[in-house]
Amino acid sequence: MLLILAAGLLPLGIVAVLASVYSARENWSRDEVEMRAMLEASAQRLNVAVVRSAVVIRAAAPALAYAPPSSELCRRTIERLAPFQHAPVRYAIFGAEGRPLCASPGYAAPADAASPRASRVEISPDGQTLRFVLVDERGMLEGAGEFAREDLARLVRPRSAATAFEILLVQGEHRMPLHRSGQAGRFQQELTLTEPLTGGLVLHLRAATTPITAAELLMILLPILMLIAAALIGWWIVDRLLLRPLVKMQRAVASYRPGDRNLDLPSLRSPAREIADLGQSFDDVTRTVARHESELEAAVERQTRLVREVHHRVKNNLQVVASLLNLHARGSKSEDVAAAYASIQRRVDALAVVHRNHYAELEENRGVGLKPLVSELTANLRATAPASAERIVIRLDLEPYYVTQDVAVSVAFLITEMVEYAMFCGASMVTITLNGVDEAPGTALLAVESDSLRGSVACEQTLTDRFERIITGLSRQLRSTLERDLETGRYSVGVAVVDKAER
Repeated sequence: MLLILAAGLLPLGIVAVLASVYSARENWSRDEVEMRAMLEASAQRLNVAVVRSAVVIRAAAPALAYAPPSSELCRRTIERLAPFQHAPVRYAIFGAEGRPLCASPGYAAPADAASPRASRVEISPDGQTLRFVLVDERGMLEGAGEFAREDLARLVRPRSAATAFEILLVQGEHRMPLHRSGQAGRFQQELTLTEPLTGGLVLHLRAATTPITAAELLMILLPILMLIAAALIGWWIVDRLLLRPLVKMQRAVASYRPGDRNLDLPSLRSPAREIADLGQSFDDVTRTVARHESELEAAVERQTRLVREVHHRVKNNLQVVASLLNLHARGSKSEDVAAAYASIQRRVDALAVVHRNHYAELEENRGVGLKPLVSELTANLRATAPASAERIVIRLDLEPYYVTQDVAVSVAFLITEMVEYAMFCGASMVTITLNGVDEAPGTALLAVESDSLRGSVACEQTLTDRFERIITGLSRQLRSTLERDLETGRYSVGVAVVDKAER
């Protein structure tokens, strides 16, 4: 979010920075123009001083040449010519054949001025004076003079200068420092300008200028600071008023679990009504879901009670049928008829046991428990055993597996058929085991073993044939193959299980 806000404000910041940089460059150019104008003004005053000195000498030379020699006349001439000079100058005026006519007090023309070749202006070797020599068209010396460095410095000094600068008068290798003011700052740059003068002189200006002032730097940095501040303020506002309320709401929604009646929404302090409306919508949805879940739970509970009631009624009806069969068996005068009634009763009891165990009162709806089912079933079988098998012992070794109702019915009928056959064939003991199969998860091995199931034991052939057909059909209903071990009298079949209870 911070990056998005910064990117949105970036064009404005770039425009403001470019404008500030352009303004700083304009100020730099303006400073350069001002320094150039100051240098030109100083050079003009220096040129005027030299030219006017030459004009004054040439104007005074004819008058002095025709006047009688007199020191008083020379003094008055110098005094009258002084106001016409821009800077104090000492000079000497020469007449025909280089004869001295007049000179400033204490001034002596240089030795090389007596044999000049042409007019010239030059800096003295020590750099303290600026000398000039005047020669007429015939090559005759007209005059010579000099300006002191201090006088020229006052002449070229700028009227006003806000920066540190230095003015030099340069001619070849000779230099005359005229003015120097201030010291260059740490962050200032040197600006060098030159202006040519008469006689091969060059006036140099070295000024220390600031490429960018503190105010200009502030103007450049201010848009960047404003950009950062705007992005941070925008992010802070969005975080406080939008992101944090949404995060709180997301945590509240994430902590909601099916079955919770209400959604515990946090207190949202945000002027955005949409966020509060969103939270209210979540709360309404959770209430609707909770109401629907309650209705579904009630419907499932009603359906469960209804199914249990159906199974209970079926079980009761089967028990009524079993009781009727028992009454008919007891009232029958023929033992064969009584045995037939008892055989039918045992199968009806098997079905009743399955229905009773399928939806028992404390059953957790994981299926039918085989261990209680087989235990109750074998108890009924012993109770309805014929007189010849009253002493039969049924031994159980069962692991607590659960199966579906269809599998439970087939298992109940299969155990009933095998135990009944063992009773009719004179068995003294029947062993029923139920164990898991490691090689086939989801499958348990049901085995029934009895001495009467051995191949060496003779039993009525009609009974044996019917027994084989029934248990083969029941094994097919279990979708498994019935394994027979006639030497030990053991029959085993695989049973599909859905769960196993903890011991």
